[in-house]
Amino acid sequence: MGRIISINRKKIALKRLKFLFYEIVPIFSIIFIILILEWNLLPLIVNQSTALYGMLFYLIRALVLVLVIILFLIILNKISTKNSQKVEKELPLHIGYLRLYSMTRKNYTYQLLYGFLLFFLILIPLEFLISISLPNMIPARAFSLVFKKENTFLLLDNFAQFLFFSVVIQFSLSFSEETIFRGLITKRGSEHFSKISAVMISTFFFAFMELFLNPLILTVSYYGIIWFIKSFVIGLILSMTIIRRKWLLPLIIAKTFDSIISSVIIWEYLRGGNFTQLLIFIYCPLLIISLIILIVQRSRVKESLQIGKRMIKSYFKNDEKLEVSSGDKVFRILFDIFLAFLLYLFGILISV
Repeated sequence: MGRIISINRKKIALKRLKFLFYEIVPIFSIIFIILILEWNLLPLIVNQSTALYGMLFYLIRALVLVLVIILFLIILNKISTKNSQKVEKELPLHIGYLRLYSMTRKNYTYQLLYGFLLFFLILIPLEFLISISLPNMIPARAFSLVFKKENTFLLLDNFAQFLFFSVVIQFSLSFSEETIFRGLITKRGSEHFSKISAVMISTFFFAFMELFLNPLILTVSYYGIIWFIKSFVIGLILSMTIIRRKWLLPLIIAKTFDSIISSVIIWEYLRGGNFTQLLIFIYCPLLIISLIILIVQRSRVKESLQIGKRMIKSYFKNDEKLEVSSGDKVFRILFDIFLAFLLYLFGILISV
């Protein structure tokens, strides 16, 4: 029995390491090399002290991410097709990935609905609770952001100009994050091992990135704990959404709107605005809308919660196809967290 368990654990580890070193590491390495060129060439074209630089920086980065992933999947598909002995025609890897971004006439209303549900029922309440309970967090975020040359749009005096750059930059950032965390790690990972493991790996990876690359962790210790919990909850919900619906655009829309609101609050705060008043003025109407949506869409919300609960419970059950003991299950869970940390270490390459 011990030997069988050992073989099972080896399979668990090999599936995850194969995904990491055969797909993620090459993709991250290529992206890193291209981003080095951006860091060195873009300042020669655009002044780093301008908002235009920040907008182009994030736009180019978002474009590089998706293009590298698509091109890599095309090459990977050709290699796998050449070596495969299967007769039936399968959907090419890059086509399956591109469909995550598709919005058709039949489903665009549902995608928009899911985007607004995520925005109003998840992101807005969480952001408000964190901000109101930790009032020093927004000031810390504000002063840490203005030192980054890519965020010079926060220093613009004209609100219309600020809003324009904010929309473009926050959309680019949300596009990049969802492309990597949910599109690549969650969706592609689910094609290598169980869907719920892909969800948890992506969630821990996202939480690690949000925590360890956040300057707030250097200020007050419990900030980091709360920030990790918030990031974990958001990552878990978004990852389960992409597994269920296979739509990236609702996630991008929700994250973009949430980031724009945070940027507006920071922009006003840097100009002498009262933080508490800003929170009440901006979030109270949004929370009222959230409550109305919760009441109107309670059946849909209840269904989603039940599905999410079943998915999470399944993660802590033995995989009947592979695991034959509780030790195998514990090994899988610990190895998923370990893999997420490895992803974080390699993810640093494309996050700076």
